[in-house]
Amino acid sequence: MRCLKKASAKEGLELSDAPVPTPNEGEVLVRVTHAGICGTDVHIYNWDRWSQRRIKPPVITGHEFVGVVEEWGSEVDGLQKGQRVSAEGHIACGHCRYCRTGNAHICEKVRIIGIDRDGCFAEYLVVPQENIWPVDERIRNEHAAVFDPLGNAMHTVMSESVAGKTVLITGAGAIGLFAIPIARHMGAEKIIVSEPNESRRAIAEKLSPDLCIDTTKEDMLEVIHREVDPTGVDVLLEMSGHPKGFADGLRACRGGGTAVLLGIPAEPLAIDWAEDVIFKALKIVGVNGRRMFDTWYQSSRFLVQHGKEIDPILTHEFDFKDYEKGFDLLRKGQAGKVLLKV
Repeated sequence: MRCLKKASAKEGLELSDAPVPTPNEGEVLVRVTHAGICGTDVHIYNWDRWSQRRIKPPVITGHEFVGVVEEWGSEVDGLQKGQRVSAEGHIACGHCRYCRTGNAHICEKVRIIGIDRDGCFAEYLVVPQENIWPVDERIRNEHAAVFDPLGNAMHTVMSESVAGKTVLITGAGAIGLFAIPIARHMGAEKIIVSEPNESRRAIAEKLSPDLCIDTTKEDMLEVIHREVDPTGVDVLLEMSGHPKGFADGLRACRGGGTAVLLGIPAEPLAIDWAEDVIFKALKIVGVNGRRMFDTWYQSSRFLVQHGKEIDPILTHEFDFKDYEKGFDLLRKGQAGKVLLKV
């Protein structure tokens, strides 16, 4: 089968061949039709510090996909050959304290497809049946391929009630963009987006937030205090991981507000804990991945009812062999979500 591999410890990925994997007991072989390129995949492509610490080449990358069931091992039931499926990419151990208390998304022994084991940038991959997600027939392939990042946005928005509240989204990468229509349908009173990248900001504006701030030209805090509320926003959804986005987002929260943090900083950040958190009685919520499988049910219902609203975010689709074009656009910040047609 064709696949994209992190073949060695250097920048880039390699389009190569690999044996079609064989499903063992409890596993499902999926023929991939569409795969999404994630920011994590770009980190792996770039071979940055995080990748060098985490990735052990050779490994087939990719973790966002939709495909069809091809075959399965023993002890698998309830599936049909040709059935459309996606899958949760975090493979939990099932027996640690977190798994046993309904928190498998932070399993201490988690293995992630495309990172710790072979992933979906391939014509076939093997996934445990408990991770398989049957796709509703009303959901398009292009939408089903982004269950993973959409789920991250859903988990972030659902971590704090946004109904009737002012919501600031710092960072309009794919997950930040997905959060805009989700927050709207969850009843947000006003949605503000801050993003310095012109291309991403243009995509955000197509999703009709109440306010979209160009942080290269305007001071975000001044704009919010002038046009939203002099006390700040009720809820921060931090999606950028950038030091300035992180710090300004905390400062933009009103006293007694909530900061929901998904963006991952590249380095440890200095925070004015006294002024920006403690004295403001700010509530902080950390978000990791998706709740398994509450978030998947929520995301599926959202795509059935409002799937067309994420179309502006799906900016590019390339044939699998043209993967370099997709990675180039994302590395330059000139795309929303890029799909590969496998």
